[in-house]
Order: sequence, then structure tokens, then C-alpha cells
Amino acid sequence: MTTSLLWFSVALMVASLLLKKDNKISEMICGAGWLIFGFYWITLIPYYYAKADYTNIILTIPLFAFCLLIAHFAARAFKNQTRKEMPKHADSVLLTERVGLMFDLTKLIAIVCIIYMPFSLYTPLNHFIIESVAVQTVELLNILGYNASLIDFDTIGYNGIRVSVVLACTAIESIAFFTGLIVAVPGTRKRKALTFMATVPVIYFLNLFRNIFIVAAYGDMWFGENSFEIAHHYLGKAGSGIVLIILAYITMRLLPDLIDTVLGLWDLFVDEVRHILRMKPKARRE
Repeated sequence: MTTSLLWFSVALMVASLLLKKDNKISEMICGAGWLIFGFYWITLIPYYYAKADYTNIILTIPLFAFCLLIAHFAARAFKNQTRKEMPKHADSVLLTERVGLMFDLTKLIAIVCIIYMPFSLYTPLNHFIIESVAVQTVELLNILGYNASLIDFDTIGYNGIRVSVVLACTAIESIAFFTGLIVAVPGTRKRKALTFMATVPVIYFLNLFRNIFIVAAYGDMWFGENSFEIAHHYLGKAGSGIVLIILAYITMRLLPDLIDTVLGLWDLFVDEVRHILRMKPKARRE
């Protein structure tokens, strides 16, 4: 049931994108997609609770609220009569611009889900990408002088220890996100291609070296008994975070429209909250 909700929401998002943006029906379909997408995350709470993963439970609540906010905006845009009667009115122009931003965000989410979810939900693809990354990690370890071996499709052995490779170790989430971001944000094909080459391959190869670092640090006990926790939970994640920040900066430099898109989405978010709370919208950003 949970997986069906996800795919149904993505199908609605894709359907809304296939329709013309000036077709108001597409706005309602888009809003329905976001509404169902929000409820999909809520259905994961029992799963997270069973695993005592309280961090994800806390993160799920604002994510659900954000999805509801986008769905509310889509419904309000669909019902707005001013856009139809006075399309050149300042409020109509602003609302139309923000509907475009909503579709850009929808395109991002749809692309991320279409790329990532098959690897997450379809076992053969899941095993394929995990095994590919594990094999490449072992090969690079051996090239660097570490006598590592592949014990199973998802298990690397080195110096008496075993490290399991899971889907998160493949960097597919970051790859899917940056690919979706590049496709969704306005820009020329040349700039998009350049941005893709400057980010996605870098993410993949740096992730391999992150895996190498973790295996080597754990196998040789670089940091004592807590080598795995320090290498994986702290140094590995900190390094990944720094790399993603740098790549996000590169993306904004190569695709300058991304900054306007982010600021526009922030204004949409703030004004929608104000609208729900019956407050005046804040001044428009010039």
C-alpha cells in the first residue's frame, strides 16, 4: 500500500507535467500528486517507529506539512479567478510565476523518484548497483595496496573485518537529486550538460573513495575500537556534506537561475503560510 501511494503520487506529478502549464486542470492534478506524496511519508512513521528511528519520524512531519502546503497552493491557483479575468494584473502575473516554480519543483521530485525508487524497490536493480559499487571498491582497494575481497555481493572483507554495502553507500540518492535539479532548473543545454559532468560523475567517484576510506580505516583500526563509527558516522558523513555543499555552489555558478528558483520557492512557501494564517503576504522580492 505504501509503495502504491508513492508511485501513484509520482504518476500524477508526471501527468501534470505532460499537460500544458496553462492548463488549469494540470494544477489540480499536480496538487493531488503532492497531497498523496505527503501521505506516503506519513505511512512510513510506523516503520520508523518499529526501528526506533526517531530522527526520521521528526523529519517526516515537516515534510508532510510542506507537501500539504504545495497541494494547498495548487488548489488555490486552480480556483483563482483573477488570473483568468485579468491575466496582466500584478497579482495574476506573480501567481502564474509561482505556478511555474511549483511545476519546476514537481519536475525535480518526479525525476528524483523515477531514478531512485527502482533501485530501492526492485531487488534485481538493488543488488546490481550495490554489487557494482562493492566490486569497484574492492578493485580500487587492491590497486592501493589493501588486500580486500568480495565475500558476498554486498559484503567486503579486509584484514579480518566485514563491511556491508547498502544502497546509501552507492550515492544513488545524491546522483538522483543533482540530476533532477539540473533537469528541472532553467538553463541552456550546454550549461546543463556541463553542470552534469561537473557534479554527477564527481559524486560517484568520490563516493567510491569514501567507501575505501571506511573499509581501510575499520580494517586497520586507524581510530581504535571505534574506527568504523568514527570513519563512517562522523568523518565520512562530514566529508560527504562538505562535498555536496561545494557541488551545490558549483551548480549555482553554472546554473544561475537556480538562485532565483530557490528564492522564489521560499517566497511561495512564506506567502502560502501567511495566506493560511490570514496574514498579509510579504512584500514581493524585486
